[in-house]
Amino acid sequence: MDSILLFSLPIFLLSGFAHGLLGFGFPMVATPLLSVFLSVKEAVLLTLFPTLVANTRVIKKGGNFFDIWKEYKLLITFVVFGSFLGTNFLINYDTPYYKLLLAFVVLLYLNRDYMKISLEKIFLKNPIIMMILFGFLSGIVSGLVNIMIPILVIYIIESKISKEKSFVLMNFCFFSSKLTQIIIFGTNGNFSLDFSYMMIPIIFISILGLILGEKIRKYIDEKLYKKILIWLLWLLSIYLILDTFLYQ
Repeated sequence: MDSILLFSLPIFLLSGFAHGLLGFGFPMVATPLLSVFLSVKEAVLLTLFPTLVANTRVIKKGGNFFDIWKEYKLLITFVVFGSFLGTNFLINYDTPYYKLLLAFVVLLYLNRDYMKISLEKIFLKNPIIMMILFGFLSGIVSGLVNIMIPILVIYIIESKISKEKSFVLMNFCFFSSKLTQIIIFGTNGNFSLDFSYMMIPIIFISILGLILGEKIRKYIDEKLYKKILIWLLWLLSIYLILDTFLYQ
């Protein structure tokens, strides 16, 4: 337990920093890094509470969450349904192959600009169906591998949602998914007293990173930081793919 905490604290500091700087990205950074020395299920468990805290802070600062709920309640509701199914599947069928799915989801995000995915006509004709579908898919993937942002990004781009509104919407979806996962993991007896004690320094260091990211957002070269983060995610994706097959 102590060794896990020792290795994980710098990861949570970095993840909080990324979320504070970009307004999203906590589980996208933390989950692949933790999966280097933990199973996907263990990595998801460790990130639930600090991610929930980070999402709550962004939603609170965004302010217009009631308007977001009113406009996108179907998306958020089906995120919860998808998260429920995905998390139960993760609990009952834990496998190293989830690392492949995690790598695929990260690679989908990294290649979103090159793939030139366009669903504009389908979105215009079926906005409600697309909202339900993307909410459900986002929830399923979040429940399984803790990252929903690639699917949400596609939805946001195709729905032409503004930058300010998209930050609050993404964090609202993240929050709903994390809360669902916490309830399910809790009812399945995954949270021990030792786990609760370990969460205290993890949440503290995550909040510290989050505040630091928010503070220096105005001063840091965001383009350079994004490049470093992207290269890190590329390397991690390749590692997770290789590690899955070497595990056999």
